[in-house]
Amino acid sequence: MANDPPSVRLHGYPVSNWFNFVRAAMIEKGLGGDFVPARMARDPAFLANSAMGKIPWLETPHGGLAESVPILEYLEDIAPERPLLPPDPYERAKVRQIVNVVQLYIEAPMRELYPAVFMGGDREEAPVASSLDMVGRAFTALDQLCGFAPFARGNALTAADLALFYTLELGERVSRHMTGRSLFEGRPQLAEWDKMVRSRESTGIVLTDFASAFADYRAEKGAAWDEARYQKERFAHA
Repeated sequence: MANDPPSVRLHGYPVSNWFNFVRAAMIEKGLGGDFVPARMARDPAFLANSAMGKIPWLETPHGGLAESVPILEYLEDIAPERPLLPPDPYERAKVRQIVNVVQLYIEAPMRELYPAVFMGGDREEAPVASSLDMVGRAFTALDQLCGFAPFARGNALTAADLALFYTLELGERVSRHMTGRSLFEGRPQLAEWDKMVRSRESTGIVLTDFASAFADYRAEKGAAWDEARYQKERFAHA
């Protein structure tokens, strides 16, 4: 049919929160959940599709497209019937603002702690204080930007929900391992929101593949992280 969106395929690795963000968006938009397994690479063939050698990248009829936010924007353009950005210009900008806060001020500082948690690195050398200080500031910003009524920005799922959910999937593990505290502590609205997003069909599909890939990744890296203990403690009362 003339109105069918172009065929696209996502390349990446289910341990990556930004890969999972894009994959969940594709499922929510009815574009399918299949993907091509890929890790970061620097060979010419990979760089031809992802100029920085990063994942995810999207295979389109016109060539490769990389970076999660531009990919999301492209998906919005080719499949507008199930939007993940609001129609109102101001609300669209606020959703983008939340995605930026998540990407720059939660995911980026948390990533500084990944080696000590997931990659067999030295816990004593991890910049815990500075990283978690920035994350705390980001949560203060989210208190202002997000109503969680019931979604991050109103009554419909948006890109803000997906960016935050999949970033917190790793961030919660980092916080518990490095500090013994949950990012959801003292934030009941955030906890209820997490349960709601977790119950979605797209989330189930994405997290099933995450669990398998994450187990292999931890074994590969000799990670200190105890996933079985985390699952028992985090979801004991679910």
